[in-house]
Amino acid sequence: MRNNSTWAPSPLLPTNWSREAWHPLLTFITFVGAVAIFVVAQTAYVLYAVDVAHTIDPNHVLDMPGGQLLIVQFVSWTPVALYLLLIVPALAKTSLAGLGFRAPTARDLQIALAGTLVMAIVVTGTGSIVSTLLHRHDVEQSVALLDTLKTPMQRGIFFFLACVCAPFYEELAFRAFIYNALTRYLPIPAALLASGLVFGLLHVSEGGFTFLTVGLPLVFGGIILGYVYATTKCFWANFITHAGFNAIGVIGILFFHVN
Repeated sequence: MRNNSTWAPSPLLPTNWSREAWHPLLTFITFVGAVAIFVVAQTAYVLYAVDVAHTIDPNHVLDMPGGQLLIVQFVSWTPVALYLLLIVPALAKTSLAGLGFRAPTARDLQIALAGTLVMAIVVTGTGSIVSTLLHRHDVEQSVALLDTLKTPMQRGIFFFLACVCAPFYEELAFRAFIYNALTRYLPIPAALLASGLVFGLLHVSEGGFTFLTVGLPLVFGGIILGYVYATTKCFWANFITHAGFNAIGVIGILFFHVN
């Protein structure tokens, strides 16, 4: 990658983007395209489930059972991931390896595991403080979904989606795409904050105080994930951190009833 970036290199990101990377209009169009694919895929599955499979009551689409919600999440995110894997390297003017899709080093693994621990402490601690101050106990939609799953198969599928699929999809979207695009034009701290805000906001399914009780802790979580990526420049280090954090939460709920 040529050393002709439009801003000074950061010690957290030793490789500069080329001047042709992350064209603003094309990057925005790619973002809109990802959102559109997500919405279309989700809508298509719901219409199929209502009109063809008859597994969803059309009068209660928003109250779908847990198993159906698991399928909706998988069906919605998978085409978005395939789309980003195809488009993002062209936007960044680099390869998937240049975006961090490479084998992690021992140092990367150490940072990834440390990131898991720090993320668990910071997100849980921040959530507890905010909930105590506001006298509210709101939970993320995925946590509420887990409580509705009764069979071992449903819970096994949930664990796979939460600890394998979701980390891969979200790190691809929020770090390989959004964070990298932001670093083309913003200093590293600003990119970390902005990508963290997007990460936290998109995990809030309701309005009001849930932005503080659910979204704010995950904003800090997104910043930590961004720091892991900026430090290692390794996608799989981020995957490990994110998957480890999710696994701690799922195991805590399933076996220790912590939510």
